[in-house]
Amino acid sequence: MSTITRTAVHVALVLLLWSFVMIAMPFIGPAGRQVAVVGDANRAMRAIVAAGGQVVEVRRGATLARSRYPGFVRRLYANGAVAVFEGRIAGGCFSKAGA
Repeated sequence: MSTITRTAVHVALVLLLWSFVMIAMPFIGPAGRQVAVVGDANRAMRAIVAAGGQVVEVRRGATLARSRYPGFVRRLYANGAVAVFEGRIAGGCFSKAGA
């Protein structure tokens, strides 16, 4: 295996692991933590409200939200959220709507 191929495999594994961690963290964190609901803002806001959460901030590509109730992330998915990531880290990946 060439050095370039080996490097590409390592990069792919790191990105896969990072993605897994970002998706898993909202499920294992305590209630009240901020999450980033990825996708269309209107769809995300409907899912957040239906899941019993509050919109914190709308960004390009994601809506930041939180809820004090356990099981918030599961309810987000049940109410149509496309993807939910850990908010403090993922929030920085999406620019502010006015920027």
